[in-house]
Amino acid sequence: MESRGTLIRIVLVVLLLYAAACLARLGREAHAAQITAQALTETLASVEEDNRAMRQRLDGGRTAEDWEALAWRRLGLVRPGEIVFLFPQE
Repeated sequence: MESRGTLIRIVLVVLLLYAAACLARLGREAHAAQITAQALTETLASVEEDNRAMRQRLDGGRTAEDWEALAWRRLGLVRPGEIVFLFPQE
């Protein structure tokens, strides 16, 4: 009977060691995932800032009203409901 109790203790110790090893591995994986997530968050913030700067450069700091006035002057576009008078050139 004593050998059976010893065998149960050995199996329990082995299972305990296996569980500890699995938990340690999962802890390392979770830590690595957390570091990766933090790096990706920082990269995203940097890319969003670059995107914002590029949009500003593209827009040239113009507002929607500025773009509308530019389209009206350069392209001759009109708003819905406006009346356009065309005069013949001589």
